[in-house]
Amino acid sequence: MIRNFYIVGAGGYGQQLQSFVKKNKLVGSVQFVDDKLKFNIDKFSKINKKVYFNIAISKPSTREDIYQVYVKKNFFYKTLIFPNKNIYSNKIGDGCIVEPNTLVSNNVIIGMGNYIFFGTSIAHDVKIGNFCNFGCYVVISGNAKIGNKVIIGANTFISNNVNICDNVTITPGSIIMKSIKKPGVYHNNLVIKSI
Repeated sequence: MIRNFYIVGAGGYGQQLQSFVKKNKLVGSVQFVDDKLKFNIDKFSKINKKVYFNIAISKPSTREDIYQVYVKKNFFYKTLIFPNKNIYSNKIGDGCIVEPNTLVSNNVIIGMGNYIFFGTSIAHDVKIGNFCNFGCYVVISGNAKIGNKVIIGANTFISNNVNICDNVTITPGSIIMKSIKKPGVYHNNLVIKSI
């Protein structure tokens, strides 16, 4: 067990993450790092010892920027996998958060800094990039490929053999039956906003 753990971001998800790690006894003590607190990013940066942390900020590009600052120090972007009996892949990158009741099937490769929320199901041979968010009860069918910084809203279904490029947001409840090749905001396979 890690004795001292830091959560960057003290907002709603940071509070939820703190309660999850305490209840499941994944770490000893938790300290928040947030610019709204006395213990802010500048003070955190000055620590000169081995540090384990995760980032509780929903915007993927902000998570990536924070990671880039601390990767050069003696800081370890800790993956948090909450009690699950359905994790069949050992290829889950640094800094991921995998919430309870999640299925990660065989031959799945998950990059770093991803949020995989409660009840998500990821089928065989799926490849996921870095710094993505998957809402609750997302279903990703076999052989799908998800790019970097993709946000998939809750209760979304991604069909098999679908590729989703980088920087895509998919609204909750969508059904994605064909590949998405251009960044933007999508509901089902319809573009709501191009980036």
